[in-house]
Amino acid sequence: MDGFCCLTLEQVYGPQLKQAVLLDPNVINYDELRYLKVLHIGYDGCPHQGELLVHHTVAKEVLEIFQALYEMNYPIEKMRLMSCYDGDDEWSMTDNNSSAFNFRYVTGDGGKKYSKHAYGLAIDLNPRVNPYIKGEIVLPKNGLPYINRDQHALGMIKKDDAVYRLFKQYGWIWGGDWETLKDYQHFEKKKK
Repeated sequence: MDGFCCLTLEQVYGPQLKQAVLLDPNVINYDELRYLKVLHIGYDGCPHQGELLVHHTVAKEVLEIFQALYEMNYPIEKMRLMSCYDGDDEWSMTDNNSSAFNFRYVTGDGGKKYSKHAYGLAIDLNPRVNPYIKGEIVLPKNGLPYINRDQHALGMIKKDDAVYRLFKQYGWIWGGDWETLKDYQHFEKKKK
């Protein structure tokens, strides 16, 4: 389908690669990531071009997942690379930006362990309406009106809905299923 493609980072960025995508090559290197262009239905009901960086081992299935999301008219407000937010996860979440690769540590971990996002093995969808909740902490802060999961909101993900089932079909884990915290925006895949 037009509007969906997978490229190496070298193909996209050429000699500007190291300035465009920040990472530690001792943890992950540029050859392990792929740039995806995907169509998505925006909150305005119109098609939009989105971008993601993901690990090369999941690139094909992520394209298939986002093609299915597009065909089911699942609304995604925006999908920009984390470089548009200077890698600032809170800024991206507050803007309700859906994203994947971001070279960072696990939220609330104090910098002990790299997030699945640092490997391109996690995707966050519509984070404002699918917030991260741990005790009294709600991220993004403007996600507070969406902690009640019984309501209907554009782009909200719920257990056993079509979005949940689609990711589970491909073996992804949903943060909304976790016990010690809830990360409703978050899907991750174990490293192969």
